Amino acid sequence: MRLIDFHRSTQDLDPQLRLFWETPSSNRPITDLRVVEDRLECLSTSGRPLTLDQFRARVQQVPPTASLFTPGPPPQRLYGYRLITHQILLG
Repeated sequence: MRLIDFHRSTQDLDPQLRLFWETPSSNRPITDLRVVEDRLECLSTSGRPLTLDQFRARVQQVPPTASLFTPGPPPQRLYGYRLITHQILLG
Protein backbone atom coordinates (compact mmCIF):
# COMPACT_ATOMS: atom_id res chain seq x y z
CA MET A 1 0.00 0.00 0.00
CA ARG A 2 1.32 3.43 -0.86
CA LEU A 3 1.24 6.27 1.64
CA ILE A 4 -1.06 8.35 -0.55
CA ASP A 5 -3.58 5.49 -0.73
CA PHE A 6 -3.50 5.10 3.05
CA HIS A 7 -4.05 8.85 3.51
CA ARG A 8 -7.00 8.92 1.11
CA SER A 9 -8.72 5.92 2.60
CA THR A 10 -8.32 7.07 6.22
CA GLN A 11 -9.07 10.77 5.84
CA ASP A 12 -12.53 10.47 7.43
CA LEU A 13 -11.48 8.21 10.31
CA ASP A 14 -11.05 9.22 13.95
CA PRO A 15 -7.54 10.75 14.28
CA GLN A 16 -7.15 9.11 17.71
CA LEU A 17 -7.28 5.54 16.38
CA ARG A 18 -4.13 3.62 17.34
CA LEU A 19 -1.98 1.90 14.70
CA PHE A 20 -0.94 -1.77 14.81
CA TRP A 21 0.22 -4.39 12.34
CA GLU A 22 -0.98 -7.95 12.29
CA THR A 23 1.40 -10.87 12.78
CA PRO A 24 0.50 -14.57 13.05
CA SER A 25 1.04 -14.54 16.83
CA SER A 26 -0.19 -11.09 17.90
CA ASN A 27 -0.89 -7.50 16.91
CA ARG A 28 2.26 -5.36 17.13
CA PRO A 29 1.96 -1.65 17.97
CA ILE A 30 3.42 0.82 15.48
CA THR A 31 5.50 3.08 17.69
CA ASP A 32 7.98 4.62 15.26
CA LEU A 33 8.62 5.15 11.54
CA ARG A 34 11.72 4.99 9.35
CA VAL A 35 12.22 5.95 5.71
CA VAL A 36 14.50 3.58 3.77
CA GLU A 37 14.82 4.41 0.05
CA ASP A 38 11.25 4.29 -1.32
CA ARG A 39 9.84 2.50 1.75
CA LEU A 40 8.19 3.76 4.90
CA GLU A 41 8.90 1.14 7.56
CA CYS A 42 6.51 0.88 10.48
CA LEU A 43 8.50 -0.07 13.58
CA SER A 44 7.41 -1.70 16.82
CA THR A 45 9.65 -0.52 19.66
CA SER A 46 8.94 0.29 23.28
CA GLY A 47 6.32 2.93 23.83
CA ARG A 48 2.72 3.63 23.02
CA PRO A 49 1.24 2.98 19.57
CA LEU A 50 1.05 5.99 17.29
CA THR A 51 -2.34 7.50 16.69
CA LEU A 52 -3.49 8.17 13.15
CA ASP A 53 -2.98 11.89 13.82
CA GLN A 54 0.61 11.35 15.04
CA PHE A 55 1.31 9.16 12.02
CA ARG A 56 0.08 11.89 9.65
CA ALA A 57 2.24 14.50 11.38
CA ARG A 58 5.38 12.35 11.11
CA VAL A 59 5.00 11.54 7.41
CA GLN A 60 4.39 15.04 6.08
CA GLN A 61 7.84 15.13 4.44
CA VAL A 62 7.72 11.54 3.13
CA PRO A 63 7.01 11.16 -0.61
CA PRO A 64 3.36 10.15 -1.10
CA THR A 65 4.41 7.31 -3.40
CA ALA A 66 6.40 5.59 -0.62
CA SER A 67 5.09 2.11 0.17
CA LEU A 68 4.37 0.93 3.72
CA PHE A 69 6.44 -1.97 5.05
CA THR A 70 7.31 -3.73 8.28
CA PRO A 71 11.04 -4.13 8.98
CA GLY A 72 12.88 -7.29 7.86
CA PRO A 73 14.75 -9.28 7.13
CA PRO A 74 13.30 -9.20 4.60
CA PRO A 75 10.97 -6.19 4.88
CA GLN A 76 7.32 -7.15 4.35
CA ARG A 77 4.98 -4.97 2.32
CA LEU A 78 1.73 -3.88 3.97
CA TYR A 79 -1.18 -4.23 1.55
CA GLY A 80 -4.13 -2.88 3.48
CA TYR A 81 -5.80 -2.46 6.83
CA ARG A 82 -8.95 -3.19 8.73
CA LEU A 83 -10.66 -1.40 11.56
CA ILE A 84 -11.17 -3.06 14.90
CA THR A 85 -12.17 -1.46 18.21
CA HIS A 86 -10.17 1.78 18.56
CA GLN A 87 -7.46 0.46 16.23
CA ILE A 88 -6.28 0.40 12.65
CA LEU A 89 -4.75 -3.01 11.99
CA LEU A 90 -2.37 -3.01 9.01
CA GLY A 91 -1.59 -6.24 7.22
